[in-house]
Amino acid sequence: MCILEKAFTQQEHIQAVEAWANLLGVMDDDPNRRAVRVAELVHAMHRELDLVAAGLAEAHFSKRTYENAFARIEQAISPLMLTASWIQVKQNLTPDVLTALTFCAEILSDEESQISTDELEDIRQKVEELRATVDDAETPLRLRQLIQHHIELIDRALSEYLIVGAKALRDARRAAMGEIFEVKDELAPFKSSSAFSKLSSAWATLSKATDVALKGEKLVQLVHKGWEALSDIL
Repeated sequence: MCILEKAFTQQEHIQAVEAWANLLGVMDDDPNRRAVRVAELVHAMHRELDLVAAGLAEAHFSKRTYENAFARIEQAISPLMLTASWIQVKQNLTPDVLTALTFCAEILSDEESQISTDELEDIRQKVEELRATVDDAETPLRLRQLIQHHIELIDRALSEYLIVGAKALRDARRAAMGEIFEVKDELAPFKSSSAFSKLSSAWATLSKATDVALKGEKLVQLVHKGWEALSDIL
């Protein structure tokens, strides 16, 4: 969770929910939706911290080596702190706490490669092209609904990528693949449309970046092949 290392870039007097929104790239103009999204991402940080702790336990590391640091991190990412001033959050993320987290992450390295800035920007560009199809009155309603949901899946995955890595994109693709399969008969008439082509292009771009980052995961490759096969079915 390298996002925690950027805690000191935020102004101390602002509300924690706004600081997290800045750090996690939550851009929604509606304050209620923005707060909900931040809370979801904070929850994702909790899940990731639990996974790290479980990995350390499985590797037979003594809890004494990390439990104090993890307790401070849990305090920092507590949903109860979202309405507090950022300085109250930041005081838990001291250099020794972040060093301990980095050390633990190195121990549990999963050989995942980083997705490049250019690749992430390519994915975002594809999403923006999809947004235009949602606004296009010529796009059939059912297809617009599907595309809107897939935009939300990708947006959420891009935010969670900062926390959990490329598996966030992998999980989004799995969810999209399942939905496409479920409604494939409804979508068949739209396969030749420009909107559907852009949807396929967006997932192809995301899939390529994800497969490279998770090169060690055989299942990822199978999911990619499954997506290609599903596109052929439609």
